[in-house]
Amino acid sequence: MAVAFETGLSIMVFIFLGTLAGGAAVTVICKGFKKNVLYLNVFCGGILAGILGFDLVPELMSSYHPIGIMAGMSFGVFFMMLMDRILHYSKYPSNHQSDSAALLFLALLLHSIPSGLALGLNFQVEHFQVNALLMAVLFHHIPEGMVMMTAVLYAKKKMRTFWLFSFLLALAVGGNTFLGMIIDLDTLKLQTMFMGAAVGTLSYVTFFEIIWKELKNHFAINMLTVALAGIIFIKFYLLLFQIDH
Repeated sequence: MAVAFETGLSIMVFIFLGTLAGGAAVTVICKGFKKNVLYLNVFCGGILAGILGFDLVPELMSSYHPIGIMAGMSFGVFFMMLMDRILHYSKYPSNHQSDSAALLFLALLLHSIPSGLALGLNFQVEHFQVNALLMAVLFHHIPEGMVMMTAVLYAKKKMRTFWLFSFLLALAVGGNTFLGMIIDLDTLKLQTMFMGAAVGTLSYVTFFEIIWKELKNHFAINMLTVALAGIIFIKFYLLLFQIDH
């Protein structure tokens, strides 16, 4: 129990540091974009698309049954469509930027639940390699920190929103890592559905809320180029740090 708690806490701290590093990188990059957050938002959409295409989906398809993953993804997409409709028809004032930021955070939060559980389930506590694992976790969440910071800037939210998002995301992954290590959840079908649903939620926000809506409203060759640049960036990023789950 003590080792599981220490592991979960370590994961939480390193994820928080990773997201903060990503947010700091965005503030620097934003100056290069001359505060044009629209381009940065599309760039981060490309980053998410690259994470899905080069990292998450191939890994899931090789580790779980493809039919189960597709079923989970369908459920995840349906759930996000429902949340999108609820946000747009709520009685509170809303706009596209704020809705996208809320949906993105929700998708990342839902993604953190099965990811944390899977991380805990796959740990062999007696062979826990602290340095290698924590550095992988840190580098993996830098792009997610970039995306979250961009969403916050794009929605014109206060900086404390980013800090809150980062803390809650880190808490969710760390907490679920702890649960995965102490609770017997060795149900392959349940894991498959969870992982598929997480990818479905993230895919909806990436391809519909960010890339499709922005390109539809502001389509131009340079916008498309920026999205492709985000995909290429994450490809080289993953190769550079050799991030594995």
